[in-house]
Amino acid sequence: MKNSILIASMICLLAMTQVQAQNDHTGTLNSTTTSTFNYIKEGVKMPYYVKVQESRNYNAKFDIADIGKIDKDRISTPVKVSKLITVTNNSNPRDNRIIALKYDKQVADTFKLESNEKGFTINVDNRIMEYIMGKGIYFANIADRDFFMVDEFDSIE
Repeated sequence: MKNSILIASMICLLAMTQVQAQNDHTGTLNSTTTSTFNYIKEGVKMPYYVKVQESRNYNAKFDIADIGKIDKDRISTPVKVSKLITVTNNSNPRDNRIIALKYDKQVADTFKLESNEKGFTINVDNRIMEYIMGKGIYFANIADRDFFMVDEFDSIE
């Protein structure tokens, strides 16, 4: 009797792990990068800090033709990327901002955060968003506005 209960529980455990293994796998990546930049205000270089917290959610999808096979081919799907950008300006606390940036990452795109005279520029696959200190977000190309989902908030400390 003990052996039959043990065998039945092992079969149930094995069945549950197999069902769980067949679900779509997801993964996440979290990273934080801190940079110090300068902008020019009335001929004086003013330092400020930019902290970028990144979160990526990966979804794994399998080819429909591979149903029932042991070795399945994965279909590349866009990754959902969320970046929380915190701008801290100690010389003028009114310029402190939090920017929530979301977009779909493709396989080979790049994220570049570059300083300029007025603030900083975010470049993702030649889609450009510029942040001007004291003024806010600026898009040179209106089509780039559709690629990014952006929310901007004042930072109160």
